[in-house]
Amino acid sequence: MTLKHVISIAAATALGMTLAGCSGQTASPSPSQTPKPTTTPIPAPTPSPSVNCSAVLVLAQARQLLAGTDFEAHYLTIGDKFTLSVWLVDPEIDPATPVSGMAAADHQALELGLSISYRIVDQIPCAQRVFDQVNPMIVDGRFQHWYRDFLPVSAFVGLHDPTTDDLIAAIEATGTALEVPRATVPQAVQTPAASSCGWPEARAAIHAYFGAEDNTAAYLIIGSRLVEQGNPTPNAPDDVGVEVQWPVRGTAEAADALVRERLGHVAEALACLSPAVDSLEAFVVDPAGRTIVYAIVPGSIIRARTIPLPPSGVRLYHMTPPTQP
Repeated sequence: MTLKHVISIAAATALGMTLAGCSGQTASPSPSQTPKPTTTPIPAPTPSPSVNCSAVLVLAQARQLLAGTDFEAHYLTIGDKFTLSVWLVDPEIDPATPVSGMAAADHQALELGLSISYRIVDQIPCAQRVFDQVNPMIVDGRFQHWYRDFLPVSAFVGLHDPTTDDLIAAIEATGTALEVPRATVPQAVQTPAASSCGWPEARAAIHAYFGAEDNTAAYLIIGSRLVEQGNPTPNAPDDVGVEVQWPVRGTAEAADALVRERLGHVAEALACLSPAVDSLEAFVVDPAGRTIVYAIVPGSIIRARTIPLPPSGVRLYHMTPPTQP
């Protein structure tokens, strides 16, 4: 889930432990305008009144829509926004893109992130009834960050066969500034140790532990500063951030001891990861997708294979739901 600056240590108490997400406030340069014949916007199909729209239904349909790609999808609250997050690997982006190819790769990632978000809203009518925003996260085949944003669902409603320029204009018309895509060239590949594992293996182990529960997720983003306070590896050129989410049926399942136990299993799966993990973020959500516990495990603990996790090293934040008016 995916989520840069979702919460900071200093602000957690001041905000009454209410989870806050943020999207970037710097508008990305708009690509050159592509002439397009004028079309009359056609409203997206609306679900029949008999359809019981729910986050579970939208998530299932989004996963069907994304079938055939390497992705993770889940939902949660970020601040006061109900969010559908999609992490997706774009195999067409060169993981070793040189400086000369950065502009094209950035545009490709932006285009894919906007396109995926639009398709979800356009092809899943219940999405606009249920969710406030879509959180696309685009990475390359080495799981390096290229584009991540928080886009209002309302921006996509009523569009018909839009170009990327149309989507950018519609988003900016809502007052939302697009995040700037990747700014630096990817780092050179490091030779992994013989005993190490790659992300596909670690991810499979995490999902095997979670089981077949709905609304679970596990994904890796390199070079996005997911948790700046996560004790990154000294001199690491790009931070290696892992995010996981799992649902619980009630607050009893979100007790510190149980959360720490689950984090310990995830940490075991990540201990062999190459490149080595710098930070692990966890979101524990209730059946409605409300975040009730947010946790950070510094990569130094995971890399040291300190199991069980030391209580002093794991930061747990129990979220207080906003007061209803």
